[in-house]
Amino acid sequence: LLFQNDPFPGVRQAAMRHRRGNEVENAEEVQRDFRNPNEGEESPDKQQSKGSGDSPSSGEDSGGGRIYTLELASLNDGKKGSVVIQTKPEWAPLGVEHFHELMEADFYKDAKFFRVVDNFVVQFGIPAIPANSRKTPIKDDPVVQTNARGTLTYATSGPNTRTTQLFINTRKGGNKFLDNQGFAPIGEVISGLEFVDEIYAGYGEKPAQGKIQQQGNAYLDKEFPLLSYVAETYQGSPKAGSEG
Repeated sequence: LLFQNDPFPGVRQAAMRHRRGNEVENAEEVQRDFRNPNEGEESPDKQQSKGSGDSPSSGEDSGGGRIYTLELASLNDGKKGSVVIQTKPEWAPLGVEHFHELMEADFYKDAKFFRVVDNFVVQFGIPAIPANSRKTPIKDDPVVQTNARGTLTYATSGPNTRTTQLFINTRKGGNKFLDNQGFAPIGEVISGLEFVDEIYAGYGEKPAQGKIQQQGNAYLDKEFPLLSYVAETYQGSPKAGSEG
């Protein structure tokens, strides 16, 4: 069911179609995904190595992209890990500019991964403190890059509704079917994707987004204490001793 008060029905609808596709695959024992069957599928390692630009230690490349590190905590078995993201202005200039502003404001500190759909996406971006919410949307960027595994993309509730919520694509074959729905990646994980795979998934989609927006982490800490979260963010490569 698609709830009318769901702030991100586009992603939810995509997840429902993804699940139905998996059910068909299991029933018919045929291999399907949303890629062109004539296209060769690259390995996740090759996908992540393409277009990485300058060295992560520089913090910014010649094209205006930046390197950011997200220090994740409360991963499976209590692990921690550093996830390095490189933004790509050539993919989505408006989205990247907005993300840079949010990162400069330390917006994502303590943000929880409140929605984790196995072999699809991990989603975060509702602030820990409701007073820090930013509701002014930005316009869409044209989709010029596919939602490959490891890409970072804004969640939306329709055209021109991007605000602060983001997801990382985790499906091994990518989520190309999201491309036609207007989901434009703004960057990619260039290091630490193994830690993204360790984000706690036990609660699935149970956390209520409306309650998170109203109560922030006070609600999540009480009802979903095992959620993984962003403990710290900063520009540049991981600090010494912080790579898990």
